[in-house]
Amino acid sequence: MNGAFRIRLAAAWIEIRENLGRSTLQALGIMLGVASVLGGFSISDSQRRRADELFAKLGGFDKLNVMSSEAVKDGKPSALQTANLGLRFLDAEEGEDQKGSVVEAVSVTRNARSRVRSATADQERMVNGIGRDYLDLDGYTIREGRAISNEDFQRANAVAVLGDEAAKTFFPEGNAVGKTMKVGDIPVTVIGVLEERVFRFRKGQNNIFRRRNRIIAVPATLVSRRMQGDAYQRLDRVTFRVPKMEAMADFAKDLDGMLRANHRGQQDFRLDDVAARIRRQRSQGDVYNMIFMLSGVLALFGGGLVNVNIQMAALKERVREVGVKMAIGAGGKEIFKEFMTEALLLTGLGGLGGLLLGVGFSATITGVLGVPLYMAPISFVSAFLMAAVFGLLFALYPAFKASRLSPMEALRYE
Repeated sequence: MNGAFRIRLAAAWIEIRENLGRSTLQALGIMLGVASVLGGFSISDSQRRRADELFAKLGGFDKLNVMSSEAVKDGKPSALQTANLGLRFLDAEEGEDQKGSVVEAVSVTRNARSRVRSATADQERMVNGIGRDYLDLDGYTIREGRAISNEDFQRANAVAVLGDEAAKTFFPEGNAVGKTMKVGDIPVTVIGVLEERVFRFRKGQNNIFRRRNRIIAVPATLVSRRMQGDAYQRLDRVTFRVPKMEAMADFAKDLDGMLRANHRGQQDFRLDDVAARIRRQRSQGDVYNMIFMLSGVLALFGGGLVNVNIQMAALKERVREVGVKMAIGAGGKEIFKEFMTEALLLTGLGGLGGLLLGVGFSATITGVLGVPLYMAPISFVSAFLMAAVFGLLFALYPAFKASRLSPMEALRYE
């Protein structure tokens, strides 16, 4: 910082202090614009971060789901459609074994409603037939015992893993591991209990994972072979984990072709790319970011217009001051720099005030929504830079007018 700039900065600070009311009005538009931009971005960032936390607890973004779907929407199915077997274990195996496969894990699901009984409870429940990687892919954690192994899956062993709520319902005394319960007419041994899953998107909201804590998981082969007697081992869903996100699109294309071949050209399945679905949701969130930014731009624009009027009015009061400075040797360029320095200092102070106001605004709104506040550093930078740009642009005309004043006319001005 050179000496001339320090002098201009000190003079600008004195001018702002001596005309505090006028300076406050000039800074107010900047403050509101910055607060609007920062508040909008922060509310959007907080919601997005919370959604990311939810998807992380659901097992991550890097998954491709294949689900059974009706091949016929209207009318009667053809003979080929009737004879088609739908989604099967074979599809999961061939999908995992594709040439150059990028699959890290695969899980299958076959659900069935069944009567579940223990010594203390007797309920009709949904039983989840699962594959070896299901718990990991769906974000579950073992609290006691062990998970369903590949051997359990291959042999259709009569074993079960219970969610926290299911364990408390059927074995309220605790120590469920090692005990026996009946699923339908099949006695199964409890080999594991899962950690309770809790997530509330907003404070006061019901636990999103409440139903997931009710899970009664058994090998999918147990459901298809012994409970349903399905020789074709059909499935409700297959999930593939593909950690390399750039490979997801190609894998999905290859998988779609393989499934069509296996299903004799029938579209009785649908693919759900979790990451692509999240990107679509985020693109919708970007629209709100644009709206928030536009509201901030409009606030800064309105404040800038007010600032120009105030600066032009203030210039009339300072004409003689400008004339004296020019008479003792200050050039138009120096006058221009002085007015710009004052405007930019005022913009900087208004921007900082706007950031503080934006933090308070964001904390209030997210508090009302019940969402933890998250403020990305880029939001602060973006809001402040916008204020600086508008402050610079709207200061140019008053500073230019001041620099073009005639010294003699300025000294004669009353």
